[in-house]
Amino acid sequence: MTFKHTIKIEDHENIENAWTIPKAYYTSENLFEIEKETLFAKTWVCVAHVSEVADKNAYITRELIGEKLIMVRGRDNVLRGFYNVCPHRGHQLLSEDAGKIRGAITCPYHAWAFKLDGELSFANNADNVEQFDPSRMSLSSFHVAEHAGFVYVNLSDGEPAQSVEEQLPELAEHTLSAMPNIADLKLASRFINHTKSNWKAIVDNYLECYHCAINHVSFAESVNVDQYEHQLHENWSVQIGQAKASASSYQFDDSIENPSFDGYWVWPCTMFNMPPGQDFMTVIYEFPVSANETIQYYDIYFFNEELTQYQKDLIEWYRDVFRPEDLRLVESVQQGLQSRGYRNQGRIMTDRQRSGISEHGVAHFHKMMAGFYLD
Repeated sequence: MTFKHTIKIEDHENIENAWTIPKAYYTSENLFEIEKETLFAKTWVCVAHVSEVADKNAYITRELIGEKLIMVRGRDNVLRGFYNVCPHRGHQLLSEDAGKIRGAITCPYHAWAFKLDGELSFANNADNVEQFDPSRMSLSSFHVAEHAGFVYVNLSDGEPAQSVEEQLPELAEHTLSAMPNIADLKLASRFINHTKSNWKAIVDNYLECYHCAINHVSFAESVNVDQYEHQLHENWSVQIGQAKASASSYQFDDSIENPSFDGYWVWPCTMFNMPPGQDFMTVIYEFPVSANETIQYYDIYFFNEELTQYQKDLIEWYRDVFRPEDLRLVESVQQGLQSRGYRNQGRIMTDRQRSGISEHGVAHFHKMMAGFYLD
């Protein structure tokens, strides 16, 4: 597949004078197909917290770039990934989002059964089929890695070009310093949205607080934007804000010294949010569907299983107030990018002071995307 690129590297090399990538890179299905095959199929993508597959026989399913995926922990405690498709006639194997395998993965179409390492264990009438070779009928696999409390997948046909650690250098050390017990978190709530937006518009929105005071009033009351910084790293970045307890959003113990809100963006499309107190976390997982649609999982994690009333109220605030604000914003942007009235590129508002409302995090991301397309 070929496409005449309209990206100009000079628009992205200098963060002080940066522009967005052209609008076609948000709206073109041809360009999305390139991203599917050369980015998302060959990159480690974060898809879940390890707590969801901590137990033997536990599994989760996800959908990424049109591929239905299974991640299951075997009785040998190894986490493996398989495409959610039976090698017999292609039927989907598992339909639930999560659960535990009893005995074997069994196809609901013709009852073929597979061990948790992917090997075929039973096929009805196989003894009467000439030259039937069970070893050629195992499940198709993909790469899975556990890293700093999270599960990553890579759909590369051969060995991935790099490990998760190589793709995201020093991220694990940084996140674990912000939340040392990150692997002990437990999923408390999940909001799933089929967002009418390109995945990059969602990343853009996350990477700046230029819009916070206008569109996240309750959040802005909890973070002092005058003491807000962006740290840009290789394939990830973090926004660090001085936090303030607020009755309209989250609260924390006044005894915490230097309370901060840490918001991580992880290449290509995952966001970790760590409010002060080290007692809960939210994560945005993006699963691109097309140029104009993205499935988003917004997961909220606590350490305790029995939720307090405050935690229940906090979940409601995220669901009813905070999340709808961002969903409206990115869907409106996606519509605008398709208008002939939009002048192809927008000016990224990076200021010299690198203030809390500066968009140099967006410029960093667009420089990476320009490099991806021009390589």
